[in-house]
Amino acid sequence: MPSILLSFVGQQDPVSDHTREDGSIVSLLRHLMAEHNSIKRVILLYTSGPNGTQDRAELTQDWLVDEPCAFPKDTIELISAGNGLSEDPIDLRLAVRAARQGLDTALAVATTQDTLEFNASSGTPVMKSAWGILQAAGYAPKSRLWQVRNPKEQRPGQVRVFQTNVQALRQEFDLNIIQQQLRDYNYSGALTTLNASGLATPTLTALLRYGHCRLCLDFGQAKAAITPVAKDIAPEWMQEILSLCQNEPPMLLREAYLNAVIELKNQKFSDFLVRVSQFQEKALELLVSQQLAGQPQLPKAYRETLEFWLALKTAHPELYSFLQHATFKGTPLRLDGFPNRPTLLACLEFGQSPILEPLQALNSFCEQRNNYIHKFVGISELADIAPILDAIRQVLAYGGQTNPRDNPFNRLNQAILQQLRPSLG
Repeated sequence: MPSILLSFVGQQDPVSDHTREDGSIVSLLRHLMAEHNSIKRVILLYTSGPNGTQDRAELTQDWLVDEPCAFPKDTIELISAGNGLSEDPIDLRLAVRAARQGLDTALAVATTQDTLEFNASSGTPVMKSAWGILQAAGYAPKSRLWQVRNPKEQRPGQVRVFQTNVQALRQEFDLNIIQQQLRDYNYSGALTTLNASGLATPTLTALLRYGHCRLCLDFGQAKAAITPVAKDIAPEWMQEILSLCQNEPPMLLREAYLNAVIELKNQKFSDFLVRVSQFQEKALELLVSQQLAGQPQLPKAYRETLEFWLALKTAHPELYSFLQHATFKGTPLRLDGFPNRPTLLACLEFGQSPILEPLQALNSFCEQRNNYIHKFVGISELADIAPILDAIRQVLAYGGQTNPRDNPFNRLNQAILQQLRPSLG
């Protein structure tokens, strides 16, 4: 496994002047090589001035170039920790800043196969702490934090070099963040957090990508996200997305409702009204298509609109006459182009649809949506939401959706958390 070692340089590096014992940098490198890690690069941070460690850094570099390590000199980089830390080597903020400089240097040359090895046993106490802080803060998800015992304090049975796991604490923090992001249905944010945490698996990535794409109504990409892991997840996710990919009207209506509920939960009221408008338009298209019994079919492209109106006039002359005399807010209906919302409502009014009333109740909210889209008038508060949801649920029930309150995105969140928890151990 390729490794990049990062360390501050201390007064005991490369070896102690008094005991001739290996310092922590050399001890850690010996341990890593004994574990068959290939050392790709060594980055050493030093302080300057009368009490600085620049000379110890140069000695360490020379020691590593010689046998038994025999590292090429250009793989050992010496970096100044800066004047501030040199003057005040117990300033934690400055130590973290210097460590971050070393980390950025390592990340610039690291590949996805490389592991960053942090030596937390060299330098002043704040220098030793800096690596753990960076790891716990998530700056280096693929990293290991090492401690090297002082030989004078090492007891029988204790190993000299051992790993300290602060990554688990960081991952616990990340899990809490991901849980909140899932409660907000923020799948793209959760995926970003997951990747930074080092907890990502193909299944978790696929489920989060699925949730994001499905919530964006990009059903093709949602299907593509879970296809490689289909055998590892519950079959319901593929079954539902296949129905949505086939544009089955009842499924699309339910999806528009679910999207509206999620926008409402996140208090995105303007976007909520956009989803309500989507729901109403899809419901109107479905019900009018059923009323016309395909004679003619509603146009799907603008080039089909002229033929649609001519066919409607021929196949349903009484309906066409009704539409000619109907008005919306005192204005005659447009009987050209795509049938718009007022025209579709008038079709249902002519057919005395039993579900007309709740669909009409959504009209005022769709007007608010138009103001948001066309007049840049947003909504930060929405006082009376219950009538909107009641109207939508009546339409869903009429279309055969017996339990519209069952939200599959909540079940998806549970499936993601079940996949995530075992990775924490």
